[in-house]
Amino acid sequence: MNSKAVIKQWTYQFPILNSIIIYSLFGGLSLYLSTRTPGLDIWYASMAFGLLLSQHSYLHWSKHCAAILGTNILLYLNVAPLSLHLVTSSVVHVFEAIIIAVLMKQATSKKSNHQSIFAFTVVLFNVLLLPALLGAIVKAVLGLNFSTQALLTVLTGTFLSSIVGAISVFPIGYYLYTSKQSDWVKHDVSITGVIALIAFTAVVNIFALIYMPYPYAYTSLALVLSTLFMPFSGVALNILINSIVSVLFVSFGIVTLMPGKQSELLFLLPMLFTYLTPILLAITINKYKLAHNKFTSANDTIQRMYDYTPVAMLSIDNKGIINAVSEQWLSLLGYPREAVVGRRAIDFLTPASRDYATNYVLPEFFKLGKVERIRYQMHHYDGHIIDVELTSVMEPESLRRGKYFNSLAVIKDVTTEITLTKRLAQERELLETTLMSIGDGVVATDVNGLTRFVNPIAESLLGVRASEALNKPAEHYIHLIDRHDSTRLPCPIRQVLDSREMYTFEQDAILVSKSGVQYSIQDKTTPIVTSKGELQGVVMVFQDVTELVASNDRMAYLAQHDALTGLPNRTLALDRLYQACSKHARVPQKFAVAFVDVDNFKHINDSFGHDCGDVVLQTLGKKLNTILRSSDTAARLGGDEFLLLLHDVTDRQAISQIYEKLNKAVSAPIIVNKQSVSVSISIGVCVFPDDGIEPDVLLKRADEAMYQAKSHGRNRLSFYSQTTITNALEHVQLTELLSENNLYSQDMFAITPLIRAVDHNIQGVVIEYDCSRVMPEFKGVDVFALARQQAVFAQISKQWFEGVTHILSRLPIHGVRDIVVRIHDEQVLSDEFYHGVKLSIEELNIHPSKLVLSFQESVLCHGSKPVVDAISRLKALGLRLDVSEFGVHSISLDFLNVLPLDSVTIGRGLTSQMEAEQHNETLTYSLVKLAKSLKLTCCAMTVSTSYQATLLEAMGCDHLLGDYFYKTMDIEQLNVLVDTPQNVMLVSSNQ
Repeated sequence: MNSKAVIKQWTYQFPILNSIIIYSLFGGLSLYLSTRTPGLDIWYASMAFGLLLSQHSYLHWSKHCAAILGTNILLYLNVAPLSLHLVTSSVVHVFEAIIIAVLMKQATSKKSNHQSIFAFTVVLFNVLLLPALLGAIVKAVLGLNFSTQALLTVLTGTFLSSIVGAISVFPIGYYLYTSKQSDWVKHDVSITGVIALIAFTAVVNIFALIYMPYPYAYTSLALVLSTLFMPFSGVALNILINSIVSVLFVSFGIVTLMPGKQSELLFLLPMLFTYLTPILLAITINKYKLAHNKFTSANDTIQRMYDYTPVAMLSIDNKGIINAVSEQWLSLLGYPREAVVGRRAIDFLTPASRDYATNYVLPEFFKLGKVERIRYQMHHYDGHIIDVELTSVMEPESLRRGKYFNSLAVIKDVTTEITLTKRLAQERELLETTLMSIGDGVVATDVNGLTRFVNPIAESLLGVRASEALNKPAEHYIHLIDRHDSTRLPCPIRQVLDSREMYTFEQDAILVSKSGVQYSIQDKTTPIVTSKGELQGVVMVFQDVTELVASNDRMAYLAQHDALTGLPNRTLALDRLYQACSKHARVPQKFAVAFVDVDNFKHINDSFGHDCGDVVLQTLGKKLNTILRSSDTAARLGGDEFLLLLHDVTDRQAISQIYEKLNKAVSAPIIVNKQSVSVSISIGVCVFPDDGIEPDVLLKRADEAMYQAKSHGRNRLSFYSQTTITNALEHVQLTELLSENNLYSQDMFAITPLIRAVDHNIQGVVIEYDCSRVMPEFKGVDVFALARQQAVFAQISKQWFEGVTHILSRLPIHGVRDIVVRIHDEQVLSDEFYHGVKLSIEELNIHPSKLVLSFQESVLCHGSKPVVDAISRLKALGLRLDVSEFGVHSISLDFLNVLPLDSVTIGRGLTSQMEAEQHNETLTYSLVKLAKSLKLTCCAMTVSTSYQATLLEAMGCDHLLGDYFYKTMDIEQLNVLVDTPQNVMLVSSNQ
């Protein structure tokens, strides 16, 4: 570690100790010298300590001041006993140092005060004069130096001794304080030279003090001369050394003061000015050397910038001679510098450019003092010609004095630019020809949206001429509306100018021409951007797609609507369902999904023909559209299935009201080819979001609900429920069983004795299919409807005949009078059933009149002609026909009167509720009377009490059956019943 580093480390690690040492050196020196020469008290320590203290934080000043106060007292104790005078003097010295430190911090807060003589003088005044003056006043007032002298004399002497000591220490301290700044000029003089100059000044000072009158004149001259050759630090050290030397020589008596009362004053005052002069001179020299260095550096920098600027630049004197060129100029033209400097600038121009410059450019240049972007051609060093663009300006001094001195010119190589401009002009001409010829409309604008190009197709579609549109905003003649709702659309050119992104219309925009003609257009508007990403304008390309849009609309309609009914087809219906689910998921609101199926539509097709079926579907579609609201959707999914979307429904009652309207409208007979066709529908409904929120789930559950409606007798409304799910699953299982099992064995038929009302004897038997007797999972299932849906009806019919035939063959040998067989609606209208009945009669050798076929009243709802034909065909076999569940449906009396019926069976619900509800009793009585008026035998079902049996007999019913007489039984139980002696006799008597 070198000595400088050791001192620095010592200073920072032991700041208080460092202050004590410095203060002790300077304070001890001052006290020692003052004891040898009473009255000559030059105090160096206050300035030294003040400069040291100013380098520390205010927080640490108290410690430093306390240490220095103690040090000052100790120093005084070496020359005088402890007294109030001694302590007070020590406090004043510390006070003076504190003032110096405060003022020094303020002065040095602004950097480079030493660059200005005035600023540095202010610092000297603040740091030197004010603390010394305040200290002197305090000392004088307190009488610290009172002897027999007057107060003013004491004040003056104390002030001068303090300020001389301060000015001796201040320069070196100020330099050290600001030595980190870069604006102290470094001299070329060496340390040895500085020491020699200091020694020279000291020698002159000593010689002058001893031998010469007015010694400070010589000392001042020596200091000034040495200042001319030394840095500020040397000058500061020189002043401090000469100050100490002068005082030492006086203290040791080598030099004597002038006699008189003002001897100290006459010694100190010249000394003050002697040291002040070189300080100010050194500051001045530093300032001007610094300015000179900056100027030299700036000049060098400018010259380097000129030479290496990335611009081809040259300077020309008043005779047109080149006196300087940049490296870029030399590189551009290929010349060496020595071949350029000193030659005329126009020598490098081609003859044509030289004439142009002489006759036109130079006169303009001398007149205005500048020219801009002048195109010349110049000779390259290798002989080829380059195109340049010149900009030149005259020096400001030339313009100010009205006399030409020098000018500065810059040239730019535009060879490539001119070549590209020519090529661009050719390409522009080709492009405009192309744009004028293409079949699309083209409009181009600049970056401000002003029209720059309109081709003929655009003129035709817009209804404006290109001359009318040029230089006008595109919004003035481009008017677009939405083709769906006719709302005004923004101008695409303006949209692109604002967003700087491509903007398109895909056949959704209509262009309204100036004359009001509307065109469907397809548009693509694109920003015109340079390779640098700068927006130059916008181009809009559009096509007339009116015919294409019309064709697409027609194709879209055909693709989304059913050709037969005109209703939305499955694709459009599912799309609307998906949209409804998405919309109502955001804004919770209920809507219903309904599956509609036409009951027995296959029979309508088979009986009346497919043309009739088509008319039925068309009529049904119109009725659905008429009844539903405009916000609802009625769609045909295919075949006889329809889908309804019912919006804004709040509860099931609202849906039921819609169903009632539909049912009422649909139930009205449809006249086709002068034939009346009756139609009924089954509807299954689920509700969003109660029954599901996904479209697929809603469709599935609406279908399950519709299937549930059909399985309960058709012509009804069914809402989705958990039971529906269970039933649907069971139907799937049952459908599998239909194709795997013989469901019509004899065990699956229930046999009930038919009782005469007058004597309660057995009249015959009623045979009714009930597969739940063997398989409970079939309970409540409409097997024939399920078989029709699953396309296994023929198979089921065959199995049914096998079961019935087996039972008929095992009836008691003594027989019964009436054999009633319950059949399904599907069987009545079936050709297979008709042929099966005919074959069974022949094989079993049963007299047809004993066999009664009983079908439900609902079969009469399928239409008059097919029902009459089917029933008449069965009647022709010699059978008797019975209508069961009579009174449940509203059948026309005229229609009932033309049917070849033999008997009717009153519905279960009427007879079983006669005791509970009076109106059922009244209605039953009316039905009995109606049957009698038509001369039909009347039977009542589900008789469970004696009251019911007695009442029905009194009403005129012919036959009764129910649990009051006998429960259902199988063929074995029937044979046992009939074989009992009592019943054998009763049955025999009825033969």
